Order: sequence, then structure tokens, then C-alpha cells
Amino acid sequence: MRINRLLIQLATFSLLGLGACSKDNVNGGGTPPDDSSSKKYVIAGMSATAEESKQYLFLADRLDEGEITVKGNGYETAGGTMYALNNKAVTFKYNRGDPGNAEVFQLGTDNLLKKTGAFNIKSVNVFLPFKAQDHLIAYNIGRSLTTPGTAYWVNIADNRVDKTLEVDQKLIYVDGKHVDNYFGWPYAMFEFGDKIYAPLSPAYGGTGVQDKADYKDHAFVAIFDKNLKFEKTIEDKRMPFIGQYYNTIGLGQVSTGDIYAFSNGDVESSNNHSAFLKIKNDAFDKDYYWDVEAVANMRIRAGFFIKDNKFVLVMVPRDAKQAEASGVKLAIADVVKKEFKWISGVDTKITDPGYGFPLFTTDGKSYLPMQEGQSSISYLYVIDADNYTAKRGLKLTGIKDITGVGMLKK
Repeated sequence: MRINRLLIQLATFSLLGLGACSKDNVNGGGTPPDDSSSKKYVIAGMSATAEESKQYLFLADRLDEGEITVKGNGYETAGGTMYALNNKAVTFKYNRGDPGNAEVFQLGTDNLLKKTGAFNIKSVNVFLPFKAQDHLIAYNIGRSLTTPGTAYWVNIADNRVDKTLEVDQKLIYVDGKHVDNYFGWPYAMFEFGDKIYAPLSPAYGGTGVQDKADYKDHAFVAIFDKNLKFEKTIEDKRMPFIGQYYNTIGLGQVSTGDIYAFSNGDVESSNNHSAFLKIKNDAFDKDYYWDVEAVANMRIRAGFFIKDNKFVLVMVPRDAKQAEASGVKLAIADVVKKEFKWISGVDTKITDPGYGFPLFTTDGKSYLPMQEGQSSISYLYVIDADNYTAKRGLKLTGIKDITGVGMLKK
């Protein structure tokens, strides 16, 4: 599977590197850094020019123009997933169940990246950076009915894990009744007020009666308090499961304060269309349903809340061969008005990277990294949700599979 291959890539890094790239302080752009600026953008991506891909962090002065090249630039890291909080970039290594490694980077006085910390943490696959920027939950998914998940509270200020918690993943409830022989994979975690929402993908536990669709034709969201104490699971049969592993949260809070959830529709069932549901007062709103696939004639590959009542959607044909041949298309969906519009300005084939499309928003602008036809060229596209347009921003040469974008200040 493509996702499995990506995870192997993220976990495996060759000892053969690019001689011009360094593990010491380096410039992340194609030109000398602007020492007068106390702000830099940090981009996590893989080299696309080595015999085997390696993971790097790159610095840029701006995201809407210019170019970064892998040659002679970048700080090599062990981790394939990066989050930037409180002016620190934290990278996590997917280590297939063994104790992994997290590294912490900051801007030095010379405006270059410096490694300022590291800590051990078990292989983690789900992340929740808290809005307060002080902590991040990194979560290891339990992979059987009897294996709990493990949550790690990462203290950003002190570069360490404050506490750990085992989480029972027997979270699947249908018609209000607990299903004993199924457990839920939390595909993401989403902070909402004093709650944490976790979209679930059901998994069969290997004993008892097995549902013909493994309940993947249901939408499930587990609701916890801020300490991950389980409160309840809400369920809806009108669309399939929400979110996607290592890809997309599937939830967003709009300007009205309501939560909207969408499904990729990546199942074979009578209700498999990509659609939106609304969550209000910790329950699915039975009066709201929007079948986006019926409007677009394509399913949602990934999506993110972008502003007001709008989501930016990455759409693909349902047929896998057609999707590979034609690439992805971008659209804006206003979930309150139920309006769907295609984005103009992307005039070349955009390939599906498999890992994800990490949207980054700052200073009123939103940026989506996308890989064009050749794997060695990517761009940060500037998305204008008001005018339904996109344009090329920062060019990334020799860099692929962008896993994160953030901002750092001294």
C-alpha cells in the first residue's frame, strides 16, 4: 500500500547523504539568510535527489515567492513529522513500535537552526498541538483489541514528556450500545473548548461476530476531556468514517462555533460518498447532511478548515487509475451555505504524495504544499479562499513529501 510505503520511508534513512547538507547550523534557503529578520519559516520535507530519501528542515524568509534548493541547504533530522509551537520545531521519528526519537530546534542568534533538545518517545502517529502552544499530545495507536493506546504530553518549554496515559481504545458504540469485539483507531485529535474530539476508524478485534463492512460505513467521533478521560462516542450512519491515517483530521470549527466533519468516502458501501456532517452540542446534527461527491463527481482526498465557514478540499476521482493519471484538484467548500467551487490557477498536474497536504495559515494567507508532475519539484501554493484561486509561491527544488510548515522567531 502507498501509505505503508510512505511510513517505511519515514522510518528509514540512509547513511549515504548529500555532502552539502549538514547536521550543524545551516541556511535553509537558496540565498544567504536575512540577518535583519527575527522571523523565519521552517519547512519539513524529504530530499528528492539522494539515492534514498532523507528528512530535512529548511528555512525560508517568505512563503509566497522565492526558491529553496536541497543542494547545500537543510538540517538533516531523524524525524519525519514536524510541528512548530512556541518558536520551536519538534520532529518525531516513526520507529515501527520501538522507542523513537524526538528532536527540538530553534533559531539561533545567527538566524540559523540550532538543535536545542531531544527526548525519547515511543513511535507515535497522532498529534494534537494545543492552541495555548505549551503542550502537544503525541499518541501511539494501540493495534489490537487488548492493546491500549498511549498518550504522551510533550512539554514544549522544557523539551520533555510530562506524563503518559494508557487509553482504552474499545470505543466503538452503535445505536448507543458498546460493540465488544471492535476497537477504534483514533485517526486524529481535535481541541474543541474543554474537550478533545477523536475521529475513529473501527477495527475488528478478531473474536465474535464481524460486521460485513467492519462498521467503516459509520462515522464515529470519541469525545474526551482535556486529560483524555473518555466521555462518549457519537455515531452517524449517513456517511463513512472520518479522517485518514497520517493524513487529515476530518474536522474543523467554523465561524459559527459549530464543528463540521467530513469523510473521504474511501470504502465500498451504499453510503460511501464523501460528505459533510455537523456536530453541535457534542452530537451529530440530524438535520444537516451535504453530499459533496454528488456535486463534484469526485471524492475528498484531504481537506482542512481555512477561514470563516470554508474548507479547502483536495479532490480525486474515485477510480484509482483515473486518480493516478489525472492527479488532484482543489476546491473550496462553504459548509454553511453548502456551496462548492473549484479553485482556479493550478495549471499543471498535481500528484498525490500519499502522506498528506499540511495546510499552513499565517498573516491572513494560507499555503498548501503540492508536488507537481516531477517528484523533485514542489511548490507552496498560496490559496485565496475568497476569490477561489491559487498561485505558486515558494519553489522547493529537490524536495518532496512536505510534512509540515511553521514559523519560528528568536
